[in-house]
Amino acid sequence: MLMSATCWLSQLIIAGSSQVQDTVSVSLPGDIILGGLFPVHEKGEGAPPCGPKVYNRGVQRLEAMLYAIDRVNNDANILPGITIGVHILDTCSRDTYALNQSLQFVRASLNNLDTSVFECSDSSIPQLRKNATSGPVFGVIGGSYSSVSLQVANLLRLFHIPQISPASTAKTLSDKSRFDLFARTVPPDTFQSVALVDIIKNFNWSYVSTIHSEGSYGEYGIEAFHKEATERHVCIAAAEKVPSAADDKVFDAIIGKLLKKPNARGVILFTRAEDARRILLAAKRANLSQPFHWVASDGWGKQQKLLEGLEDIAEGAITVELQSEIIEDFDRYMMQLTPTSNKRNPWFAEYWEDTFNCVLPTSSDSDKINKEDKSNEKDKVVCDDTFRLSDKVGYEQESKTQFVVDAVYAFAHALHNLHNDLCTKSDQTVVPQHHQHSESVWYHLAGSEVKFDRQGDGLARYDILNYQRLDNSSGYQYKVYLGLGIEKAGSSSSVKMTL
Repeated sequence: MLMSATCWLSQLIIAGSSQVQDTVSVSLPGDIILGGLFPVHEKGEGAPPCGPKVYNRGVQRLEAMLYAIDRVNNDANILPGITIGVHILDTCSRDTYALNQSLQFVRASLNNLDTSVFECSDSSIPQLRKNATSGPVFGVIGGSYSSVSLQVANLLRLFHIPQISPASTAKTLSDKSRFDLFARTVPPDTFQSVALVDIIKNFNWSYVSTIHSEGSYGEYGIEAFHKEATERHVCIAAAEKVPSAADDKVFDAIIGKLLKKPNARGVILFTRAEDARRILLAAKRANLSQPFHWVASDGWGKQQKLLEGLEDIAEGAITVELQSEIIEDFDRYMMQLTPTSNKRNPWFAEYWEDTFNCVLPTSSDSDKINKEDKSNEKDKVVCDDTFRLSDKVGYEQESKTQFVVDAVYAFAHALHNLHNDLCTKSDQTVVPQHHQHSESVWYHLAGSEVKFDRQGDGLARYDILNYQRLDNSSGYQYKVYLGLGIEKAGSSSSVKMTL
């Protein structure tokens, strides 16, 4: 006889999660466990889900979560006597791998269920595997890519695990009929698309081409852009999509198609960061006689590292970036970290080696590297004990750090309110304070406020950035060019653009 559906589902989850139970993760004990999903490594080429290179933004966002957890646990005014632990996993920038990783969160929750809720047709009792490293996950922070959040949200909602993303902006995630337990500290791309059209209209362009990445972020974003552009009488010359497994030939072909529309020199990019770089590489290979005028979404934003070696191609580009505050204390936190002191992050050593282009000393590697250095100056050297992160070595706070910290504090305040409602109020007929406002909830962190509207979206505030050559220098930098972009207040659909 076939097993009942509930038994089959439970055993499927247990089997699937057992395949990743030995996966490297950040696991810190606590009375309440929050999960984390961050793109620590770049996507692998071909079969391996994870590439060998660490993703700078992903590591910083992971550290931002740890930093925020430390602050909450040391704050006597939030969850006094209760500590928050973490279980953080690497998504490797891939949605299917992230879904597989998220089974660990589900498994930890199932470990605390009564097995009597499952019934097998052969009368056997489902054997739930115990996870010794973490307890049940009460909420998840992540993912970064919208495609990851879409996959994970569909799984977590089945087990009533809430999720707050600090970076996923696809419009479809605002649909509460499908993603009722999903919220985010960033706005949907609807408003970013309006900002991009505002930029175009500011320059009196009426004929542009577009390039978008395959997947939720690019497809939903460019759809909103095309709709807004059409309504405001902007024509689309060529609309190109970058497949998820595109090679250099695909990017060269895209540039070739753009060149067939010589009157459309403005090119709108709604792409992931890695795709934006490969588009610029293809443009450089094409040796253009006339440059394109790039206008890009926050997938490019203000990432300087994305443009290394491509400064001449990117000069003059205008990009949109979510407006965020620099958390100076987080910079101090990062600058005191070393591979020796930061053992709780198992990927920090890789990040360190990548940042300083060195190899951490070991008894076997040091002699080998020192010998190679004599014959080849380009070989990596052994990392020096005096190395520290600073702006001199290219360290710059990642633009979505604030949104990660805000997500942690949103969970912390919600848990604090829940604890007060259930454990300290004698009159249980009183409506809990945090349920009184159906439209929004406010949280405060270092003088800033975070507001969720009825769809669980954050406020839409953007900076418009221009990439230009520095005066009297061969260097380049971003400058705020058009100031504050768009601001959305609460659930209002009104939009304003400051030019």
